[in-house]
Amino acid sequence: MIVRLARRLLRNRLLAVTVAGPSMEPALRDGDRVLVRRRARRVARGDVVVLEPPPGARDEGLTREGLIIKRIAAGPGDPVPAHMAERLDVPPGSIVPPGHYLVLGDNRPVSIDSRRFGYVPRTLLTGRVIRPLRRHTPAVPAEPPVLEVRPVMDAG
Repeated sequence: MIVRLARRLLRNRLLAVTVAGPSMEPALRDGDRVLVRRRARRVARGDVVVLEPPPGARDEGLTREGLIIKRIAAGPGDPVPAHMAERLDVPPGSIVPPGHYLVLGDNRPVSIDSRRFGYVPRTLLTGRVIRPLRRHTPAVPAEPPVLEVRPVMDAG
């Protein structure tokens, strides 16, 4: 009974997520697994979060179905980073509105994030990454492949 209750509590509070895609490299690679605290009360600049893509991102086909993983660039009351103000069509010095966040992927050239879909409402945050579970390493053969070596005959 206690074990079942503990499992239920953990399932309600924690989530294991597999990273898909290169947008968070080098911190997180495609195939890495992370542990997420659901409904994290405190989310701060620099935290890595898992979230549902904003409706605009899905409507425009910018993201696949499912959750996405990004880093918090700014939270409610924080200044909008200068490099994002123009893309968001807000004046320099603007602040992030209450209940909203700006998120960025670590691998900026390939990441689809707040630079494309704007502010993210707090209600879309699933949780905060609290630790990596397993680092994905591509399969590497135990021994290097053997190359067949044949002598070359000089035809001359």
